Amino acid sequence: MSRYDLASEGRRLRGRPPEDPISLLGLLVVTPAADGLKYAQRLRDLIAGAVEISSSANFESDDVSEDTLPSWFLSLSDGELGDAPGDSIGSKGKRRYLEVRDDRPWNSGDWIYCFDPDLRAWSWWDVTIDENGKICVWVDTKGEAHIPCEELWWAIFVSGAASVEPLTLELASAWSGQRSIGLEK
Repeated sequence: MSRYDLASEGRRLRGRPPEDPISLLGLLVVTPAADGLKYAQRLRDLIAGAVEISSSANFESDDVSEDTLPSWFLSLSDGELGDAPGDSIGSKGKRRYLEVRDDRPWNSGDWIYCFDPDLRAWSWWDVTIDENGKICVWVDTKGEAHIPCEELWWAIFVSGAASVEPLTLELASAWSGQRSIGLEK
């Protein structure tokens, strides 16, 4: 088993990574629209659902099941410009994504295809809180500074981000000094 297989990624979504990361990790610093702990749990749940689907999906077929994706995500990812009723935090994140990243919303079907293990350039590492209270989303990019990851940006925003700093590469020691948040209890 390697750090890049889906089973390892799934474990990192449910708990603090037990293995040491490679020397550099990708970092996206997030300012959530509401409570940071709820934000972290919402993001973990969404990515965990996508990783679960990708572990058994046939991406060569026309239809990949979206059954394990959260209902709030499916409401926000309908390909339409409007808000999702009853989800003000996710709707705010969707609006922010459309303002700062792309003026077209994703639909869940297109989004899940980006989790094809043969195509995805990143894997989940962790979400932490730093000493200043900022939410840090860590991904393993295999040391690459520039990767295609617009599906990750969509997930980060619709999970409730008000703003997100550009992806940077940071030493893994920065991650190891922070506390993981949003974990299952």
